[in-house]
Parts: sequence; C-alpha cells; structure tokens
Amino acid sequence: MPNNNQTPFTHPLVTLILLMAANTPDPAGRLNNLGQAINSMREALTSINSGMESFHSQVVPLFMHPSENETKQSK
Repeated sequence: MPNNNQTPFTHPLVTLILLMAANTPDPAGRLNNLGQAINSMREALTSINSGMESFHSQVVPLFMHPSENETKQSK
C-alpha cells in the first residue's frame, strides 16, 4: 500500500480478494483459510527475520575481524 493513510479495505487488491471470497460457496470458510495463510506467512517472515538478525549478529563479525591465526600468517 503506497499511501499509509489508506485503510486496507480501500486498497484495490483487498477489494478484489474480498469480492472473490464472497463469490464462493463458503465465504466464511474461505476467509478463514485466507486468515490462516496470512498468519502462516507472518510467522514465517518473523522466523526468517529472527534468523537473519542472528546471522548478522553472530556470523558476520567473524568475517569482519580476522582471527589471530590469519594475522600471524600475514606478518
């Protein structure tokens, strides 16, 4: 959503999804499935973000600061 003042229901994609869900035989069930899918994506993104932060805080410093063996070999 490019404009932060927009509510989610005024976004054209949300409107399209809601119209498609309302046109199905079991709209409440479809909306529930959509909600479950969105929650799964949210959990996956949270997990990926946590992994990336962990990687950057633990692994990246190892590459930024050479070990003692490397500094001794270069002298």
